[in-house]
Amino acid sequence: MDINNLDYIYVENEEKLDEVLSYIREAKVLGVDTETTGLDPINDRIRLLQIACEHKPAVVIDMFKLKEDVLYKLKDVFDSPSIKVFQNAKFDVEFLTANDFKFSGVIFDTMLASQIIGDRKLQRHGLGALAAYYLDINLPKEEQKSDFTGNLRKEQIEYAAKDAAILLPLREKLIEEIRKYRLIEVCKLEFDCVFAVADMELSGIKLHKEKWNKLFEKYDTQLKELKARLNTELGSQGMQTSMFGEETSVDINLDSQSQVIKALAKRGIQLNSTSHAELVEYKDKHEVIKQLIDYRRVSKALQGFLIPMPQYINKTTGRIHSSYRQIGAGSGRFSCGDPNVQQIPRGKEFRECFVPENGYKFVIADYSQIELRVAAEIAQDKTMIEAYKSGQDLHALTAALVADKDIKSVTKAERQSAKAINFGLIYAMGAKGLQGYAKTVYGVDMSLEQAEIFRDRFFEAYKGIANWHVRMKKASDITEVRTLSGRRCTFEGEAAITTLLNTPVQGTAADIAKKALGMLVPEARELKGHIVGTVHDEILLEVPENLAEEAALRLKAVMEKAGEYYLKQVPVIAETTIADSWAEK
Repeated sequence: MDINNLDYIYVENEEKLDEVLSYIREAKVLGVDTETTGLDPINDRIRLLQIACEHKPAVVIDMFKLKEDVLYKLKDVFDSPSIKVFQNAKFDVEFLTANDFKFSGVIFDTMLASQIIGDRKLQRHGLGALAAYYLDINLPKEEQKSDFTGNLRKEQIEYAAKDAAILLPLREKLIEEIRKYRLIEVCKLEFDCVFAVADMELSGIKLHKEKWNKLFEKYDTQLKELKARLNTELGSQGMQTSMFGEETSVDINLDSQSQVIKALAKRGIQLNSTSHAELVEYKDKHEVIKQLIDYRRVSKALQGFLIPMPQYINKTTGRIHSSYRQIGAGSGRFSCGDPNVQQIPRGKEFRECFVPENGYKFVIADYSQIELRVAAEIAQDKTMIEAYKSGQDLHALTAALVADKDIKSVTKAERQSAKAINFGLIYAMGAKGLQGYAKTVYGVDMSLEQAEIFRDRFFEAYKGIANWHVRMKKASDITEVRTLSGRRCTFEGEAAITTLLNTPVQGTAADIAKKALGMLVPEARELKGHIVGTVHDEILLEVPENLAEEAALRLKAVMEKAGEYYLKQVPVIAETTIADSWAEK
């Protein structure tokens, strides 16, 4: 491809549109791109729609120049069997969906494909970087941030045409790599999931502003009280002279590790750091440490969520529209930002502020012990597999096994300890790590001797898990691991044993959730609802109240079917709730 002498057609009237549609509709593969007036699909507009076909001039359609009653002719291009190739598909899909375009057929996303291939020599997956690396083509991107709202320059139109045209040869090159590394299944999984991501971002989620404001006031008051109490307890940092010659005490900076360590040492409390894990060890011995932990928690809630969240409410929709990065981690897990609703504290007081619209309900579902189920399948642990097949509570079973007692006599406290044991030890945590993990995450006190005994008994009971760990420890030359979908996660140098174990487990769990999300898109449409959020193994739908019961049944069925697609021996269970807020799950 001679990108600098590209043949293209600029469409600004109905006659020219009819001319190009005659061959666009016949094409089996289309390269598609848009140039927009901004990044917000709700409040900004599509200026240019570019479509490229093989052996034909690229088409640049000026949406501002065409009349509304003409644009309908474009829509059947997307609601057709042709393969649509995008770079960062969710962006274009959201803008087109916001303009009432419907999609059928499959899509191919060059950015996602490159991320899935995971060539470590390629640090960025923008279109310019991909064109240079895979096609040895310099694709100028200077016009990317130019103003597309007014009269367009020739350079802008040419830039737009090139971005669509380059997608076709780039797809062919990426397909070679996808086949080489056996990644077809993963690509299909991710491409299907694009429509779910677009739905989540476009739909957003409603924040109950009055409840949120009350929560802010509560935490703001708590922070002031904790600051005052801690400054009294820890004393001042010293004295300073004001510009008028007066000496005043300077409060300690509670966010400074060195100042806090120094102040605590004066009280006879010796710490190496103020990390949460270390503070937790001392919180039951010293009230001031407990107050410091509370201060950190309250301050984080205010700075991370309570103060910034209302700024993200869209003025048009009145809802919060987060951005989901589909492959946000090497394992394939999502990440989220602007704002990160995935990190909203799990406490009821926070989640009850996220509510459906009037006349609607949330239908919320999550997988039961999905990581343990995946680990059982990967490790082929017979004890775990049989426990899940017979419907046993694995936490209660583990509690019984490590305590050497009948499962019927397991106490609530023992089951809580078993949670820490199960989730910690499947990833090869040591006894000391298990002791800290149990205390920090589950509030369970466990002596080092107990942790060592529990660890020995766990691996004695679950021999499949133990053997899996041994195999991974011996294979010191591992450069990649794969999830059950075939997703490859590569490493430079020697990877830690915990990484080798948790990456395929967490990655497979992410694959299962993404499979469910992709399958849910047509279901949500039929239910006149939307996918409004996902957090690891949890999915939120918002549907009309009269369809909530049906939605709960469909959501459970889809999520369990997605699990069965990858887990062939271990049954997968999804638990659903119909709710008036996110807190009710």
